[in-house]
Amino acid sequence: MVLLEVDNLRTYFYTRRGINRAVDGVSFELDRGRSLGLVGESGSGKSMTALSILRLAPKPVAKTIGGEIRFEGEDLLKKSESQMRRIRGGGIAIILQDPLTSLNPVFNVQYQVGESVRLHQHLSGRAQLDRVIDSLRRVHVPSPEIRMKDYPHQFSGGMRQRVVGATAIACEPKLLVADEATTALDATIQAQYLELLRSLQKDLNLALLFITHDFGIVAKMCDDVAVMYAGRIVEYADVRESFNHPAHPYTLALLEAVPKVDRRVDRLYAIPGSPATGWTESPGCPFASRCAFAIDRCIQEQPPLITVRPGHTSECWRAEDVYAKSTGPLANGHSKPGVTDAATTPIMQDPVAARTNENVQRGDKILQVENLRVFFPVTRGLLFKRETLLIKAVDGISFDLKEGETFSIVGESGCGKTTTARAVLKVEVPTEGRVLWHGKDIQELNAAEIRAHRSAVQAVFQDPYSSMNPRMRVGDFITEPLLINSTMSKSERRERAEEALHQVGLRSEELDSFPHEFSGGQRQRIAIARALASSPRLIVLDEPVSSLDVSIRAQIMNLLKDLQEREGFSYLFIAHHLGTVRYVSHIVAVMYLGRLVETAACEQLFKSPLHPYTKALFSAALPDHPDIEREELLLHGDVAAATAVPSGCRLHPRCPMAMQVCADVEPEWKEVAPRHWTACHLY
Repeated sequence: MVLLEVDNLRTYFYTRRGINRAVDGVSFELDRGRSLGLVGESGSGKSMTALSILRLAPKPVAKTIGGEIRFEGEDLLKKSESQMRRIRGGGIAIILQDPLTSLNPVFNVQYQVGESVRLHQHLSGRAQLDRVIDSLRRVHVPSPEIRMKDYPHQFSGGMRQRVVGATAIACEPKLLVADEATTALDATIQAQYLELLRSLQKDLNLALLFITHDFGIVAKMCDDVAVMYAGRIVEYADVRESFNHPAHPYTLALLEAVPKVDRRVDRLYAIPGSPATGWTESPGCPFASRCAFAIDRCIQEQPPLITVRPGHTSECWRAEDVYAKSTGPLANGHSKPGVTDAATTPIMQDPVAARTNENVQRGDKILQVENLRVFFPVTRGLLFKRETLLIKAVDGISFDLKEGETFSIVGESGCGKTTTARAVLKVEVPTEGRVLWHGKDIQELNAAEIRAHRSAVQAVFQDPYSSMNPRMRVGDFITEPLLINSTMSKSERRERAEEALHQVGLRSEELDSFPHEFSGGQRQRIAIARALASSPRLIVLDEPVSSLDVSIRAQIMNLLKDLQEREGFSYLFIAHHLGTVRYVSHIVAVMYLGRLVETAACEQLFKSPLHPYTKALFSAALPDHPDIEREELLLHGDVAAATAVPSGCRLHPRCPMAMQVCADVEPEWKEVAPRHWTACHLY
């Protein structure tokens, strides 16, 4: 039975700049008990489609100018605002990306979950309280009778998202919209939450509408997929059909731009250019300028909606050709799409890769971390400060990094990855242990050696815009380290900046532009250019691609690999996305609560993980394809606080394989196979 039917929906933004066709003719259906994934890059219109369904598009600039939204057979666009208030929360509920935007910090959880019950179910007193407790129990909030008295700041990120989920299901809606609901969660918490949504869907016969940019969520959770680009659905199909036989070049390119967890690929398929949005005006297909299959007709005429087989439609002039040539990423067994070489050549060419033909061999050790500990005391008192707690952010880790090598650290938030990087950058002072740069402790460097170290060790962070001064031109931003740490003249600094921009595939003319004039991917290239300007030997990459769209992420990751192959850079790479780690790494270390629990060569670790925590991380990783099934090893609860580290093995309170010895004795760090180290009582 069709629960939601959207027909030719159009929502436009009317601004001084012009008209933004954010949603431009979207149509789809969703049945009870089924799930649909709306997939696409930022600006494609996914979230605005969801807001339009709920009649929450921002007014007065946004107006739904056409189409129909039928929910249980009734057109929502003809409902009054008071009628829509009864439907929102009662019939249709939404879970947003950041739970703190949905929760009021001054009210406790009992009040906030109970408010929706009171408004939509008209329950009060004991009946309302029972419904609140039952809703929290359904989303697996422990001790709901006690925790409902707490405030949002007293919950972890994963638990806050569960509270939002409890609020959403408290009134037993028929449709649940999840707008990037798990994007901000760690892998293990994300796995728990997705499993929770699946069980809720089964118990309540919910229809689920997933808004996401992650094909892994689609592969794991969705029955059908709608791929959006520039405000339109360009392909609609069953989830397996979409993965095995994509019929639109954009879907095909997106699938091949995603780094794989279950297999290693030599090179990602990077879509050129930036995504089109509702601002883009084109008489033809808006994807034509980025498309490897484009013909003259694509540029001149809007493509029709073509049915390639029952239930599978594509808005492309060459849909049948793409469908016939595509074999799916699993079927062909490699990273390149199943299209002709002529079709893939324009996409696979990169401005840096085109000049790179030789591999740099990995050499001597340039960085050694020995028994590093970084503790942060928590003090109280205004005049006589006394230490009350000790945050053990990094607690005794050791590793080496060779020239031309990528050493990656993975783990959940709060495990100490970034603190380790800050110690290597000489931003944090070790409590104990040493960080050796070419055999010398960086804490014992003199002034001249510190300047040399600053030039040799550079960093690129997650959000490039937060690293830039919006009032500073790109040229000044790139040359700032040279002004401080070198004796170059102004013309020499300018020349070096031009060379750095050229290395990352940007033009020298853009030195005089400001940060706001660039896209997110271009800003990250500029941040990398700043790091390159000092001629470094080691670059610390702290989540450098996690905030980027799929296609832009592939461009940056290919760029980093090309630079390493040509220049011989070493990378200390910090990430939580395992596919990204597998694509760029030589050595991988897994970190938990300030300690390394396992380290090995990248492929060895992915093929033969030993530690239960590593296995749980791999188990929690989203699949590359709907048919991939992993042995599930779910950890219980959240990561312990660094101020209250468990005795023995730090994982034992969450570990499904824990023994009594795990709680009493800390496991020894030992080599259980050549260059494969772990700390676990099972070995």
